[in-house]
Amino acid sequence: MKNLDKFIESLKENLGDNLISVIAFGSKANVDEVKSNLNLMVVTNTLTAENLYAISQPVKKWVKSKNPLPVVMTKDEWYSSFDVYAIEYSDIKENYKLIYGEDLVPAVNINKYYLRLQCEAELKSLLLKYKNNFLMNIRSDKEMKKVLDKVIKTLLVIFRAVLRLHNCQVPYRAVDIIESASNFLSFNKIVLNKLAKIKYEGDKCNKQELLFIENQLLTDLQAMLKQVDAMQF
Repeated sequence: MKNLDKFIESLKENLGDNLISVIAFGSKANVDEVKSNLNLMVVTNTLTAENLYAISQPVKKWVKSKNPLPVVMTKDEWYSSFDVYAIEYSDIKENYKLIYGEDLVPAVNINKYYLRLQCEAELKSLLLKYKNNFLMNIRSDKEMKKVLDKVIKTLLVIFRAVLRLHNCQVPYRAVDIIESASNFLSFNKIVLNKLAKIKYEGDKCNKQELLFIENQLLTDLQAMLKQVDAMQF
């Protein structure tokens, strides 16, 4: 990936020995000849405002090439964040690629207590946002479809974490993740599969289907929150 090579060289030029590691993570991490939408973690020894200013132009070019804003942190931050970012680190540990420098991922240790706790926190936040959006956008099908798109995306992240809590292999396809998660959580699979197919496979839904999904999803989110809260690890 030409843009990636240029970006790494720019980081090395501006950070020098302060640059410890660059790690690709997410669904595109190990895709050959990826052209865009590549998530990167940039780890440094220290991090000052001057460092951030120094790499701001390369970062802007990277983002302009249709890539997410890189996550930039110090090595101390990396090792002290396994608890609060248990879901994110478990995702990284499962699918990553070392692009430059020291491989920090093998040392990642995810405590199931914190992983379950973050699942609960994410579900509570999702339920709150869903209720708020429901109140504001219920009369707009267009806006509610945007909300539902975000809901299924977040639920899939939580489901992957739930599967890891139970030492299960995480499938790749959204519908397979939903099926596997249903072994540990009770929810309406028809609704979630429909949302997944709308987001990832281009399915459509009519007004009646949308109203059913909106109502059922509220019930499912409330039920899943209780179930995750009751899990013991």
